[in-house]
Amino acid sequence: MGLALTRRVDGFAFGVRVVPSASRTAFQGLYGDRLKVSVCAPPENNKANEALLEALSRWLDLPKAVFSVIAGHASRDKIILVCGVEEDAFHSRLAALQKLELAAKD
Repeated sequence: MGLALTRRVDGFAFGVRVVPSASRTAFQGLYGDRLKVSVCAPPENNKANEALLEALSRWLDLPKAVFSVIAGHASRDKIILVCGVEEDAFHSRLAALQKLELAAKD
């Protein structure tokens, strides 16, 4: 099973399972049909959401402005909207990130 993307008029969306207050911010792979990400930031005052968006931006080499949390602001399960990026380009960047994650585990 892969990451589930939902096409929208303003871009596409995908789910993320966030583990806040972790010892380090890290891409954890897939969690069902969503990404799993741990962040150092606590789940208060939108800090974990901001840390998540910054991490996605850094890992996928995309501007932070293309990402926004559209659902699950106070939940571990969030929906992220991506605007202004082609799905194919996003999938390519995500595949590269997953390869790095697998290589780091070896």
